[in-house]
Amino acid sequence: METRKAPAGRRPAPRRWATALWAAYAQTVAFGSGAVTAFLAADAAAEFHAPSGTRLWPLGAFAIGFTLTASAIPRTGPLGRARAAGGIGAGALALLALAAALAPGFAFAVAACGLLGVASGAVVAVSGRVLAAAEVGDGSASVGLSAAALLAGIAAGVLSLAALPLYGWRGVFGLLVVAAVLAAWKFAEHVPNDT
Repeated sequence: METRKAPAGRRPAPRRWATALWAAYAQTVAFGSGAVTAFLAADAAAEFHAPSGTRLWPLGAFAIGFTLTASAIPRTGPLGRARAAGGIGAGALALLALAAALAPGFAFAVAACGLLGVASGAVVAVSGRVLAAAEVGDGSASVGLSAAALLAGIAAGVLSLAALPLYGWRGVFGLLVVAAVLAAWKFAEHVPNDT
């Protein structure tokens, strides 16, 4: 069996798939952070005895930060420093999830969730560009991976409800920290320097 070499300027297929899969994982963690925030915002607010009208403020802050950041990052054109931007974004996501988990008060939790939304929006946008540039399969696999990342992130949020009785809302955000650290590490490892 003859092995074909990758065309000049294009990475071998296994490397492209590794890049695409870890970019999709980073997207999963970012989408999952939104789902976790959505499902646990009321529990966090209840612990801080926040008034009932403000219980969803952490989710609102997350949504505003996510939307502003994801909208501000272009979806086309050269990738530029995707490796650095995605790795730093996922690292910031981990630190901000830790800040949310250790929040001493409700206002701090709202601010941490807002900044978590900013980091998540950046990770989703940069990872999406990396997925599109990876050229896996006939090109449609990138879209499929991104859609699967969204569904997996929502599923992670649902699973956070199952973990809530065991770990509490702070512990669930701690699990998000672990997932985000892995995303930052593997994103930086597998996204090539030249992108």
